[in-house]
Amino acid sequence: MKLTQEQLKKIAEDPKAFLNRGYRSTERIAAKRERIESWRQLAESITVELKQTPGGSGPSKIVENSVCNIVDLQREIEDEIRELVDIQREIGLAINELVDDPTHKALLEMRYLNYLKWEEIAVRFDITFRWTMTLHKRALEKISAKAL
Repeated sequence: MKLTQEQLKKIAEDPKAFLNRGYRSTERIAAKRERIESWRQLAESITVELKQTPGGSGPSKIVENSVCNIVDLQREIEDEIRELVDIQREIGLAINELVDDPTHKALLEMRYLNYLKWEEIAVRFDITFRWTMTLHKRALEKISAKAL
C-alpha cells in the first residue's frame, strides 16, 4: 500500500496535524467511554420495581433511556475504533515510507502511534527533553520535505 497524492500533500503542508489525528481519535473514544460509565452509574443507581404502569414513566424509563444511550455510544465507539485503525495504518505507512533515519522513525512512532509524552520519549532515548524536541522538529521537517 502506498500513500496517495492527497495524503502526501497533507503531510507536506502540516506533518504534525497529519500525524496527530490518531491521538485526537483516542481522546474522542475515551470521552465516549466516560459517558458510558456515567450512564451505567445512573442506571445502576435506580431501583426498579417491575409492575404494569400506564404511560411508561418513572425509574424504569430512566433505566431504559440509559441503556439506549449506552448502546448508541458503544456503536459510536466501534465506528471510532475502525476509523482509528485506518488512521494508524496511514500514519505508520507515512512514517515507514518517508522517514529513513531510525531514530526519527522510532521517535515519531512513540509519539504518534504509542501516544507517549515527550518526557517518556526522552527517558526511553536517554536524552534531554530539549534534544527530544529538536529531533522531533528535524523529523517533521524531513517528512514534510520528502512528501513534496
